[in-house]
Amino acid sequence: MGEQRDVTRSWELWERAQRVIPMATQTHSKAPREALRGLEPCFIERGQGCRLWDLDGNEYLDYRCSLGPITLGYRYPAVEQAVRAQLERGTVFSYATSLEVEVAEALVEMVPCAESCRFLRTGGEAMSAAIKLARAFTGRPRILKCGYHGWLTTMTGDGVPEAVRSVHTELPWGDPAPFAAILAEAGEQVAAITVAYAYSAGEGAGVFLRALRELADRYGCLLVFDEIVTGFRLANGGAQQRFGVVPDLAVFSKGMANGWPISVYCGRRDVMETVRRAVISSTFGGEATALAATRAALEVYRTHDVPGHLEAVGKLFQDGLNALFTQHRAPARSSGLPHLQQLVWQPSGRATAAELALRFEAELLRRGVIIYSITYTNFSHTAADIATTLERADAALATMAAAGLWD
Repeated sequence: MGEQRDVTRSWELWERAQRVIPMATQTHSKAPREALRGLEPCFIERGQGCRLWDLDGNEYLDYRCSLGPITLGYRYPAVEQAVRAQLERGTVFSYATSLEVEVAEALVEMVPCAESCRFLRTGGEAMSAAIKLARAFTGRPRILKCGYHGWLTTMTGDGVPEAVRSVHTELPWGDPAPFAAILAEAGEQVAAITVAYAYSAGEGAGVFLRALRELADRYGCLLVFDEIVTGFRLANGGAQQRFGVVPDLAVFSKGMANGWPISVYCGRRDVMETVRRAVISSTFGGEATALAATRAALEVYRTHDVPGHLEAVGKLFQDGLNALFTQHRAPARSSGLPHLQQLVWQPSGRATAAELALRFEAELLRRGVIIYSITYTNFSHTAADIATTLERADAALATMAAAGLWD
């Protein structure tokens, strides 16, 4: 059944947190699950490389990577040293810091669409900024939205007036026909097509992205890429570099500072200059420690093939997992590009897909491995780490098969 792990302190603190923090966390995807009570850690105390230690002292090989930001590894030396040095100088000042110029120049060199840049703190905030710019630049209200761009632009659930919903249309990944139909009918109302890469898309994503580029050009709207996850992971310049499709605007965050809170919206100079009349201003947009972390991380990306490493170790993991799924006759598959693969379970007749996915996570947690439906590798993962993980996944799947969870 795997190693017995004690997470008592973690769940005691979770109960305490419930009294003062709704959901006991700031991030929905980091909330512990009641079905994994007594097994899943609720609080992490520290990280190093590709490993985490929870409040109770348990060690894990980590493939969540903080939901994507940790591309280099926890406490990556070059980034940590840059932040420590900046702390000696200060964090925010009464005017801009020269770091803003240096980092913007580095991004303009690295990102295909970037002619100019501005900084904010989170990816969702920067996507909202890009959408505001698109509306101001085109004078049009509607957004055709494909994928999740953060909570600010999420139109489902309570708290969103119908007037706001009415100018956002959610469309699925992969088929340009619904986009073309709306644009043919009301193209003069559409300010932008916004799109986030679908994790399961793989190399075929380029066909869809090129179709959206052609539609945006035909109807005079802007194409905005959400590169929050894909930037510095699929390629330094994100999906636009990987697939050779250049948007008008793009947003990067997560990996650009290896976990320090910063985002950038960037793109065509004429569109970016619209900030002079469409107000987007933040006190912490030029916060210096995150900019120092970004400068250090960008230098690592410039001098090392980080995406290549993520792909190589990711492929070892993906191929190994798929071989194990086949060996154990498990109804599961790892799909998409190896840098950010997606684990997809199918119902077995004896358990639902969700039940099987949860049980697999549980069995891996027992064996000191943290995964998620989206599984990330970072620059600190080695082939030996992948081999260890696959050994533990083998044991986890054997336990599930012996429990009769599938034929």
